[in-house]
Amino acid sequence: MVFSLLAYFISMVAAFAIVMTTLVSFGDSQLRMTRTPHSAISVIAGSDRDALTNSDKAKEAQKAAEARKALEAQRAAEAREAAKKLARAKLAQERKQAALVRQRQEREARDNALGWGYPGQYSRYSGDGRLYSYAPGFGR
Repeated sequence: MVFSLLAYFISMVAAFAIVMTTLVSFGDSQLRMTRTPHSAISVIAGSDRDALTNSDKAKEAQKAAEARKALEAQRAAEAREAAKKLARAKLAQERKQAALVRQRQEREARDNALGWGYPGQYSRYSGDGRLYSYAPGFGR
């Protein structure tokens, strides 16, 4: 039983291969008979290539152009992202510098206020907001 099924399968595959070979060879011979070595279009255009080759090359050129466009778009997007990242880093650095300047100014204002004895907003740093000096004529 198994042997007869295997023989049937092999005979079907062989028959299919013979039929396909016949059809392909017939189609190839038909193409060779109907195609002239110089078609009127290629003679007028001044080229000896056939239309299928030109069509394939045009398709390849179109695909290459699309790939170049996609690559350029990707590079432009990457450049925009890099510019955004750089701008964010620059803004963060400027904010950090501004905060440091503000802290320095507050520290200087606090030190000046304490040094001259102004109680102002910095009175919590010393008892009555005054620093005393033993130098003559210094606010006694």
